[in-house]
Amino acid sequence: MRERRPPGAVLIADIGGTNARFALVGDTPRDLHGIEVLACADFDGIEDGIARYLQRQGVDQVVEACLAVAGPVDEDQVDLPNSHWDFTRSGLRAHLDAPLTILNDFTAQAFAIDVLEDEEIEWFGGPRPRAGGVRTVIGPGTGLGVAIQTPHGEVVPSEAGHVHFAPTDPHEIDLLQLLLPRFRRVSVERLVSGPGLENLFWANLHLEPGRADIPGPNRSAREVVALAQAGNPTGLQAIEDFFDVLAAFAGDMALTTWATGGIYLSGGMMGRLRPFLDPERFRARFEDKGRFTRFCQTAAVGWIKVEHPGLLGCAAAALRHLEVPSFTPELAP
Repeated sequence: MRERRPPGAVLIADIGGTNARFALVGDTPRDLHGIEVLACADFDGIEDGIARYLQRQGVDQVVEACLAVAGPVDEDQVDLPNSHWDFTRSGLRAHLDAPLTILNDFTAQAFAIDVLEDEEIEWFGGPRPRAGGVRTVIGPGTGLGVAIQTPHGEVVPSEAGHVHFAPTDPHEIDLLQLLLPRFRRVSVERLVSGPGLENLFWANLHLEPGRADIPGPNRSAREVVALAQAGNPTGLQAIEDFFDVLAAFAGDMALTTWATGGIYLSGGMMGRLRPFLDPERFRARFEDKGRFTRFCQTAAVGWIKVEHPGLLGCAAAALRHLEVPSFTPELAP
């Protein structure tokens, strides 16, 4: 039986390196209202961002909060690698004066899978998830997030986006050779993320004779997308490289986690770049795993099309004590 909720608001947030998405939750995970996206750079810290959001929503009291953050959450101190926001779990709980759950942002995205409608996932190719299999969520944004959900519903946080980048063809070897002097270590996230797209554009310019010294080689991810939309060949090549590396990495993660329950692509960049994605090319790169090609040929790959999956996952976690769905494991506060 569902417990009666005390008066006040259930606050949820999905906090990335660039933006913080906030909402209030009603009686079900799909009952979200007051969704707002605030730029982290506009606030000194998380307390200021929360205060601004609650003020705009006219909320005086929070009875529970569930926050998904883009970083490790296994200690009291919570640091976001791609943001200046940092805080302690205990300090924020005291500030809110309410029960507080902190999740990794991709743990929340994994929880969201269970509350998605069929039409909210676009599958690439014919394979579909097998019931009772491991599911892996991968999402490029300011960073590259990964989470693994076991058949029993537990979500294993991961920082797999920081594994070494492994080139798969001569062009990618050239990219790596250009990027090595810029970074002490070239991880997959250095190519598959917003900053990664910028790195790919820069590297491809330097691979074109006579183009490396043109004005403005350092373009923002938004500028790279705009250039590609206008037909710029370097912008288009950067996005093609982005998806090629993502596809190969997704195939590696399918093998690493034995993801018979599917690979799910998410994150803000997927929606912006989806018009450039060639599903057949993506699957070919995903499946190209030598002796384990057959396994990857049977693994499902889909794109989560909803705008705010992290908020859905937070909502499912926040409502766990009001109505506990079978898929939600108990979460430590």
